[in-house]
Amino acid sequence: MLSSGGANVAVFGPPGRGDRIARRLIIPLLVLLTLLLAVFWVYFTPVRVEGDSMLPALQDGDRVLATRGYTTPVRGDVVRVEDIGRSGKVDARVIKRVVAVAGDTVEIDSGRALVNGESIDDAEERILSEGDVSLAEVVVPDRHVYVLGDNRPVSLDSRFFGPVPLEAVTGKVVFRYTPVNRIGLVD
Repeated sequence: MLSSGGANVAVFGPPGRGDRIARRLIIPLLVLLTLLLAVFWVYFTPVRVEGDSMLPALQDGDRVLATRGYTTPVRGDVVRVEDIGRSGKVDARVIKRVVAVAGDTVEIDSGRALVNGESIDDAEERILSEGDVSLAEVVVPDRHVYVLGDNRPVSLDSRFFGPVPLEAVTGKVVFRYTPVNRIGLVD
């Protein structure tokens, strides 16, 4: 500011290089970032994994992204489910793996899962424990899925609350973003 006989007069010159950078680079980047965050927030929800039921795929404390809504689960998908308790009320949200879809038969033999008569467990990695259960063959009803935790001895899953209605599947877990050393797609 210049002083001219007691009056302060502001002197503004032509826009400088910094103004041009702001208009051409920073402002469009901020607009793009805002749009990306809006799209992200519409399609995904961040979720914290609680418990060890999905070891080794997901560990307690992992933070993952799940899609909002998922109407066509297939075998092998890791999904977010509203846990349907024996009372028929939602008890909690859990993350489990879809092992069977409508029309499939599921049998649990000493904790080993058989879908349509074939084992889905790797015999080398499967560790039997005292708490493993056996269940008679179940046919998954229409518009339902059968979900199990990867770490069966500690997992509360369809062995205990039965097949899950598709309406209770609230999203597919697609990406782990923390811890940093385990960032990547969830399979």
